Amino acid sequence: MLKHKKPVLDEREMLEMYQAEHFGLWFMYGLLCASILVQMFMGAAIAQMAGEMIVLVVSSVAMVIVHVRRGVWDTDSRPSIRGNAGYSVGAGVCVTVLQMALRGNLLASLITGICTALLVFAVLTVLMQYMMRRQAQQEKELESD
Repeated sequence: MLKHKKPVLDEREMLEMYQAEHFGLWFMYGLLCASILVQMFMGAAIAQMAGEMIVLVVSSVAMVIVHVRRGVWDTDSRPSIRGNAGYSVGAGVCVTVLQMALRGNLLASLITGICTALLVFAVLTVLMQYMMRRQAQQEKELESD
């Protein structure tokens, strides 16, 4: 059985360790995305990319769940409809460009991009509403203590 040990690092050292882990996580995440994109442009079959794609999706979903359940949205912004729309349009444009580069069909690429933007907007808005309720619940719990 694992025993909970007292940390040997002070607060500054813990902050530095967390910052290094944060950088490492996002660096690994970026490399994973780049690996998938390179494989797509090289014509690799989905079966060859399945492992990377599963890791990317599972880690993305896990990060979203943990952040939203803790009532944390982003380090640089607060949740808003305008922000959701911006991220959605960005995702739609990225998917459109990627589809156009891979398939060469403008109409299908635009439809896929628009559907992606709408889906991302809907998911972000639902998550935003849940997170705001979660924050209100956390504040209420703190006030009652």
